[in-house]
Amino acid sequence: MAETSLGAVRREPLLRIGELAKQTGFSARTLRYYEDIGLVRPAQRSESGYRLYSDDVLERLRFVRRSRGLGLRLEDIRRILEISDEGRIPCEHVVGIVDRELAEALKQMARLRALRRDLTHLRARLIDAIETGSVGPGRTCPCFEDSDEPAEGCVEA
Repeated sequence: MAETSLGAVRREPLLRIGELAKQTGFSARTLRYYEDIGLVRPAQRSESGYRLYSDDVLERLRFVRRSRGLGLRLEDIRRILEISDEGRIPCEHVVGIVDRELAEALKQMARLRALRRDLTHLRARLIDAIETGSVGPGRTCPCFEDSDEPAEGCVEA
């Protein structure tokens, strides 16, 4: 509710779930799921049972979208919103989440570097097998055969 210049209270219109979905880009199904896990709450329900949301849910959903864009988990987002709803500043909690996500990103980067190295070696072995003529029609590529020793022509690069 907002106050007019004459001091009267003006009711802000409540949004039904379809209208909220249209304004936020989230599907109604996603919004219902977000309600189930505690990310959003309807302000009330209509007499016919429709969920009715106030405008403050729009900002909350913008926060959810930005947080998801950064890779935060829904459980982390819910906890951040809970802390904020309790009137506390969630920044210290967010630092812990960010530290965890940074550590995970570093692990993923190391795995990707190892994958790049392995693929580069495999490519070199394949090129060598092609150039030496050790591959032929009707055979699977010998570089993929299960063996402790590389197939002829597939020397380790």
